[in-house]
Amino acid sequence: MKKKIATILLMFTGMVAWAQEGTPDPNFYIYLCFGQSNMEGQATPETVDKTVDSRFQMLAAQDFSSPARTMGQWYTATPPIVRQWAGIGMADYFGRTMVAALPSDVKVGVVDVAVGGIAIEGFMPDKVEAYLATTESWLQNLAQAYGNNPYQRLVDMGKIAQKSGVIKGILMHQGESNNGQQAWLQSVKQVYESLLADLNLNAEDVPLFAGETVNADVGGTCSAHNSIIAQLPDVIPTSHVIPSNGCPCASDNIHFTVAGYRTMGKRYAYEALRLMGLPTEAQADYAWNADLKNIYALSSLDPVDDITVRVGGSKILKIWGTFADGHREDLVNEVTFTSDDFTIKDGMVMGTEAKKGTVTATYTDFLGQKHTQIINVDVVDNGPNHVLVVNNGTVGANQWDKEALCKLAIPMEKGKNYEIRAMMRCDNAGDCALWPRFDGSTNRDQWGNSADIQYLSTYPVTTSYQELVWKCSANFTHDVLIFAIGKLGGNVYIDDVSCKEVGGSTEMIANGNFESDDISNWSVLSWTGQTLSIIEDTATGIQQVVNEKKTNAIYDLSGRRVEKPGKGAYIVNGRVVLY
Repeated sequence: MKKKIATILLMFTGMVAWAQEGTPDPNFYIYLCFGQSNMEGQATPETVDKTVDSRFQMLAAQDFSSPARTMGQWYTATPPIVRQWAGIGMADYFGRTMVAALPSDVKVGVVDVAVGGIAIEGFMPDKVEAYLATTESWLQNLAQAYGNNPYQRLVDMGKIAQKSGVIKGILMHQGESNNGQQAWLQSVKQVYESLLADLNLNAEDVPLFAGETVNADVGGTCSAHNSIIAQLPDVIPTSHVIPSNGCPCASDNIHFTVAGYRTMGKRYAYEALRLMGLPTEAQADYAWNADLKNIYALSSLDPVDDITVRVGGSKILKIWGTFADGHREDLVNEVTFTSDDFTIKDGMVMGTEAKKGTVTATYTDFLGQKHTQIINVDVVDNGPNHVLVVNNGTVGANQWDKEALCKLAIPMEKGKNYEIRAMMRCDNAGDCALWPRFDGSTNRDQWGNSADIQYLSTYPVTTSYQELVWKCSANFTHDVLIFAIGKLGGNVYIDDVSCKEVGGSTEMIANGNFESDDISNWSVLSWTGQTLSIIEDTATGIQQVVNEKKTNAIYDLSGRRVEKPGKGAYIVNGRVVLY
């Protein structure tokens, strides 16, 4: 009888244990991750990266031989996470940051499926087979580890993960192989919605976090794609863009360094924490590894040079910080700027009137330590004239080899008449054409770009400023202006860009005079080596305002276009006129 009772108790204990194992733990937060090589991880782990909190887990999405891991099993997330021989990627410091910030009874797990070089089509259920059949053999070999269907492997592993915990979000880092393709947005939407449907998830509960490619500020080869990534929240309301500004990259200008991956991982985590309504700070009782702690502890905010702004203009506020391990980060997205003297709007100090004052930058690091920096600002009546400079490099063989693209704040309307103006000069004389394009069109060319484009006149550009004027009757609802400058070598200088409906007064280009150095509506073909910057150009005075045609346009003595002149001296058709 005692043996029977013992047997029954043993069976009951086993049933309870089975029931517990089969019930998802609500305190096990799981994140699906997918993408290409930057998600896979291309940086070699350092000593500090090899000690991992056991609360940070990974579900192997393929078999590993070194280290030995079995597909579908959970392990402490010691790198590599994605596949053997990979390195540090986006998920590594995402997970480290999350477990440090969340209560000690919460675990974080990642399910990471990534293939270096894969296009978004490789994650689209209806396109992956045809895509892999025509792609390079080395990429096909990588995809074989996922059964030649990375998307399905992510779904299969996601279902296994759901037996252990709750999927809280999806991390994506992909786009380099679809660089500049507007159609990428709808493709990502399809992948995201397919994942939600196949795993029975709700978008409101499972946001998408999409990381930018290596940024233009460090020479990113695919940085032009970031202007497309920025549009994701318009297409997927539950998506959030993770900025890459200031994150260092490897010599190929495509992959991040280990320091860059750490910063990007932290930024993914900070955004996930904010969406949960939690502070981006570690728990006070978190048991730190000393070396890891130094990556998160800010030593100081870097000093900022005094700022001079012209009345009516504005200046983007920028600030960097140096951390205890010696690395530096661009903190502009995490710093709070305040001022009793000036209006701060969208991260810019506004020069509404001539005066001197200060702006205070405040940053609380992940350890809860507050840091401040004072920035001196002087707003003056006759401040520096800001000009957009495109570093074009060598002259191209074709007009389209180098381009400067301007995203219109207000799109054109089909059939209406428009006038586009720009003051331009260059280091080496050549030609510039203007091509308005409807980027939002579903009519795509073989490269995935909009085929709804309109070709306007080509004008010569010299070493002196000239006003170029284009008029068109819009064939499409154009939302981008392409300045085709492939025949211009060296630097190209652009100022006072304007687009208005003929007879209208509404300006369709934001910051066309570049008095604010926010040029987020401008981009170049970064893979050609082009870069963008704002300079204070003192050489835009009277002698350099040259009009090939008599347009009767009016400029002040600094070369800025004036719509309604008051009393004083102005330039009209290259001559000084008193009003």
